[in-house]
Amino acid sequence: MAAPGNPFVSMAARPSEQTRGLCPALAMYLSCVNCPFVAACPYKTRLGDFGVEAAAQENEARDRAQRLMTVLCNEGAPDAQRQQAADEAAAWLEADTGLLPHIRGALAIALGDYGDVRAFEPLVATLGDLRLGEQQSFLREDAALTLGDMNDARACEPLTHWLTDWRPGVRFACAVALGRLGLPEAVPALKSLRDIRIGDDFGQLNEQVHEMCLHALALLGEAEVREPLEQLLTAERRVALSRAEIVFALGELGDTASVPALEALYASEIGEGLRHYTAIALGRLGRDTRELVHPLLAAEDEDLALHAARALAALGDERAIEPLVLRGLTCRRGYIRRLSVQALRPFLGQPAVRAALEAYAEQEPVPSLRQRLALGA
Repeated sequence: MAAPGNPFVSMAARPSEQTRGLCPALAMYLSCVNCPFVAACPYKTRLGDFGVEAAAQENEARDRAQRLMTVLCNEGAPDAQRQQAADEAAAWLEADTGLLPHIRGALAIALGDYGDVRAFEPLVATLGDLRLGEQQSFLREDAALTLGDMNDARACEPLTHWLTDWRPGVRFACAVALGRLGLPEAVPALKSLRDIRIGDDFGQLNEQVHEMCLHALALLGEAEVREPLEQLLTAERRVALSRAEIVFALGELGDTASVPALEALYASEIGEGLRHYTAIALGRLGRDTRELVHPLLAAEDEDLALHAARALAALGDERAIEPLVLRGLTCRRGYIRRLSVQALRPFLGQPAVRAALEAYAEQEPVPSLRQRLALGA
């Protein structure tokens, strides 16, 4: 009697010399569907048990990562407890013993948000990890944003590289991060991206990236983006930037030609948040808005309070010094520390300010940022 033609049946009955070597591979596949042939095969591997064990290991790793992330992200936790969690997370990431991409990415982002420089390499790895599919690509975006906040100059290369990623969210996040990084080396790549269309699944994805490039270029001091930003400020249709973000970008750009547009906006009927940022931008551009901006130092929004202090500093108001020193220089975000140092420079003639900046320089955890600020960047 001829042997059965179906290889599954033949292997289930009795593996031949030709089919015996295929059993483990087929068992690996068929065990996923609890195939009875695998259970009957005397040469089967115990992949069912392995799957259970792997799932248990993944659950254990996920629970451990969640525990560490909860502590790292808890601003109210004791400093010693958060530092202990950071040390454990950093050691785990460095060992990288079979960590799944999404667990490694989430842990690296939490460690980076905590301000630990040991997160840099895992963050770069997460940004470039193409194993993170559509449902997990937000981790690549968050990794880019965290790299921008850390403000390590080494991030410029990977952020520029992934600026042309096929996922618009990744491109968008890289543009944001490069603007925060503040390095002029990123300008050519950001300019060229405005002329590139990569797919267009929903019709507006490229436009969103292009608008964010304008914002990033303004933070890098590119004068040519002033007019496009002012046009967006009054446009009926915007696809990415809010008016508050546009106002902030114009203030950072530092071109006093924007003053009339900003004054007209401030005089119009606008919301409280937009009015606050418009007053800050006008202060950054030299208009005396001190009495409008000073109350914002007590704002619950830390970014709003910090930028209000920077506006006061630009106007030479010494009331900016205390929040910049106590909150700005001690912030876990390198981006904020860099902006705070720059804002304090006009007050270097005061011994207390000079002493604070010298103490900060000794403790700055990001070597490239310490070097940039020492050089006056």
